[in-house]
Amino acid sequence: MSIFTQCLNPITGTSTWEEKDQDYDYHQEVARSAFADMLHDHERNQKYYVALEAAIRKKHEAGEEANVLDIGTGTGLLSMMAARCGADTITACEAFKPMALCAARIIKENGFGDKIKLIHKRSTEMTVGNNGDMPKKANILVTEVFDTDLIGEGALSTFRHAHETLLEKDSIVIPNSGTMWVQVVESKSVCAWNRIEPIRDVGTQRILVDAASSIKSCSGAAAVHDIQLTRLPHNEFKPLLPPQPIFRFDWSGHTPLKYDDKVCLNVLPIENGTAHAIFMWWDLNMDTEGKVLLSCAPVWEHPDVKKLPHNNINLDEQADLIPWRDHWMQAIYYLPSEIQLSINEEVCLVGYHDEYSFWFDVQKGPKEHVSDCDRPICSCCVHIAYSRTRIGQLNDKKRNNKYIKALSKKIQPNSTCVCFSDGCLLGLAAAQLGAKKVYLLETNFLSQKTIEMFVKTNNLKEKVEIVETVDNLPPADTVDLIFGEPYFISSIVPWENLRFWYLASQYSSQIQRIPIAATIKAVAVEFKDLHKIRAPLGVCEGFDLSSFDKLIQASSDKSDSPLEAQPLWEYPARALSSPFVIKTFDLYTNVYDHKRVQISDDVPILQNGSCNGVALWVDWQLDSEISVSCGPTQEIVPGKRISWDRYTRQGVHIFRNIKDVSCEDLLSWSFAFAPQHGSIELQFKIISRKQNKNG
Repeated sequence: MSIFTQCLNPITGTSTWEEKDQDYDYHQEVARSAFADMLHDHERNQKYYVALEAAIRKKHEAGEEANVLDIGTGTGLLSMMAARCGADTITACEAFKPMALCAARIIKENGFGDKIKLIHKRSTEMTVGNNGDMPKKANILVTEVFDTDLIGEGALSTFRHAHETLLEKDSIVIPNSGTMWVQVVESKSVCAWNRIEPIRDVGTQRILVDAASSIKSCSGAAAVHDIQLTRLPHNEFKPLLPPQPIFRFDWSGHTPLKYDDKVCLNVLPIENGTAHAIFMWWDLNMDTEGKVLLSCAPVWEHPDVKKLPHNNINLDEQADLIPWRDHWMQAIYYLPSEIQLSINEEVCLVGYHDEYSFWFDVQKGPKEHVSDCDRPICSCCVHIAYSRTRIGQLNDKKRNNKYIKALSKKIQPNSTCVCFSDGCLLGLAAAQLGAKKVYLLETNFLSQKTIEMFVKTNNLKEKVEIVETVDNLPPADTVDLIFGEPYFISSIVPWENLRFWYLASQYSSQIQRIPIAATIKAVAVEFKDLHKIRAPLGVCEGFDLSSFDKLIQASSDKSDSPLEAQPLWEYPARALSSPFVIKTFDLYTNVYDHKRVQISDDVPILQNGSCNGVALWVDWQLDSEISVSCGPTQEIVPGKRISWDRYTRQGVHIFRNIKDVSCEDLLSWSFAFAPQHGSIELQFKIISRKQNKNG
């Protein structure tokens, strides 16, 4: 039996009804719960294993039983580790029912069914005593309830409740403690993800579009910016303060955990500069002796890297030596206001946290005179309307200059322009370049409010009109230029920005337009790590977790697209083929005049390697001379790592069955496009040249 669900087609902009499995919501929830990349984290697994073994041994040497409680067991991995280490009793709890059932199956298949008691509850709902979930309190707690923010998944309340209700007084807790580290930096590159800079004319450098004072003074979004900081080029930021351990959380229960806290540290800067942002990461002391440390530090501060001899080892090579994690990244906190720091003037670094989040400030003067800083809330709409990636794109000077050059060629003093893009500041630039009238289609309310502020700030009310619906667009005989970046908030993968083509097709092909063409391109790659987010586990640390693979795979097949969007600059990939063209679209034509497209081809593999994915992007041809790519920033060379555009997300196909490939192999691909429905399908597989000849 199936059900029909209403879905927005991001390419056509229309809502359609799609037939789905009757358990689609269930499968989607299960697929989203996948955490295979975490279980592929061998260092994490091993350090939990070592800490568990030490805790159980310590209890036994003291003449006590080792009674383990595993909170949020997931697949049951940590509970099975405890069983293998000789724990006397093990109670595991898992609130998410599909995962709890999967854990029960895995535990039984690995021969621990009579050793581990599984409770289908949240730990905060568990009871102790006769007829309770546990007959007596545990004396060892093992849990992994951390996210990139450390406490964002409710770690504070989980540990506090466990100590109050579920654990004996002198229990051993794994991990034993956690420390949040921060580093104040100067970085214009980092600021590009947070504050909108003026857009200038290419030739005269006069400001074409400036941001409102309310945008410039906005403290930004409350959420920190999760990012793989290790991949940020080291020459694009300058540390101004040495790394500071600003909050330490004692999970052991010896020191009470506070839901709200404030810390002030007097610190002497190590460099002169402007404090723009704070880099954040954390580490865990896994054992009671502090011998087992699990660090999430970026490469330049990672304790394992600091032990290495630095002769002839560059940062990229160092980065390849530290554990990769997508479940625990680093983060950027954008300071509410810039502050000048000097190496001879001590400053106060202020940190705050509530039950789930952190925020910070840097102030001059002694900590006795520090004023309180509230948790930041966006008051300007920009940080709510647009993603970090989009804000960075709005600040991309090279990209903006290309659009301004293309616009300058087409715009005349009497030009009337229609702009099809969400939050398009370049549409305002068109008005400043001399267009008589610019119509901006803005169907998203928050984006609309944001652009209204820009229109007002730049005194463009007479020349720029915001249009809320397609029905209110100006008639064709009054329009001289159709323009778009293209960018749409509803678009996920790059080719969904072909929404521009559908909107432009409402007008005659005789009207000039920018861009004039779009080309979908791709390349076969070997991801260093990204494929682990979808790779099956099989045997993990000696335990068979194939039932978890089957659960996730079955639900993913029913609810996930085989193509997803990723910021590939954060995830190193080596090219195994030359880049190739899948399809070029002439944007001057009417999309509805096209018939269904069905094409396929084979691309030679040019480098030996593990072909675990295909990366895809779109090149936009603005005119006969100027193009903009949302893909590579340098020429792709087979065998070399690819440099990706930092301000867009690329499309990714990850192979589930990863193959080692050689120059005897081919990447076979097929592409289908139904213009009337706005549906695009892409499929990839690896075949041998011999198979291709016989086929």
